[in-house]
Amino acid sequence: MIKFENVNKYFDQHKALKSLSFELPEHETTVIVGPSGSGKSTLLRSFNLLEQPEEGLYSLDDKVIDFAQPISEKTILEVRRQTGMVFQDYNLFPHLTVLKNVMEGPLHVLKEQKLIAAQRAEELLELVGLSDRANYYPNQLSGGQQQRVAIARAMAMNPKYLLFDEPTSALDPELEAEVLKVLLKLDVEKNSMVIVTHNMAFAKAVASNIIFLEEGNILFNGSPDEFFNHPTERIQKFLSAMTFEDILPK
Repeated sequence: MIKFENVNKYFDQHKALKSLSFELPEHETTVIVGPSGSGKSTLLRSFNLLEQPEEGLYSLDDKVIDFAQPISEKTILEVRRQTGMVFQDYNLFPHLTVLKNVMEGPLHVLKEQKLIAAQRAEELLELVGLSDRANYYPNQLSGGQQQRVAIARAMAMNPKYLLFDEPTSALDPELEAEVLKVLLKLDVEKNSMVIVTHNMAFAKAVASNIIFLEEGNILFNGSPDEFFNHPTERIQKFLSAMTFEDILPK
């Protein structure tokens, strides 16, 4: 379980996250939504300690981190091994094949044997539908394929939580669909996932829980049914903007 208690994050004088408290259970998919600049990516990156809030407590299963105290490099590495991050821009190693990209972390961080790492990488590439691209290089793949490799690479580290920061924002709709199918498959298999997205149809399909952020505050933390079917006035305005409901002809 991930738990935040009274977490605050500042950028100079700007308070990006404001006294956030919530829990994210394992084996569920939490989707974080909200307008641009609301703090979604900052929150997600805090789970991985790519951003380090200045105040509050962070619990990751039985480990508790006090953000007000210095965080050791050992603790940072432990947290990152349990929270696999998938970024918008793939971050694949261009000089390595697809298979070797997926093997890289297990070989050099987890110190797995090469044969075991290769076998696991092949299984993951099959899971994301890219077993026939194992010996390709990233520049030989489409954006959607590269993002699916990035998902396989994150999973190869066997994290407890998979974190996705707008994983399809740079893709056209057809390539986006490739990636979303993989995420839906991971959700059905009860992987623990936290996803930042602007795609409301996807959020509705995949979320066990939805967090709505605005200006660093949590305005909603609850079920997709309540969020989409019984929205507050503010959430309805947000949903209308995201689906162009207010500007399309009736």
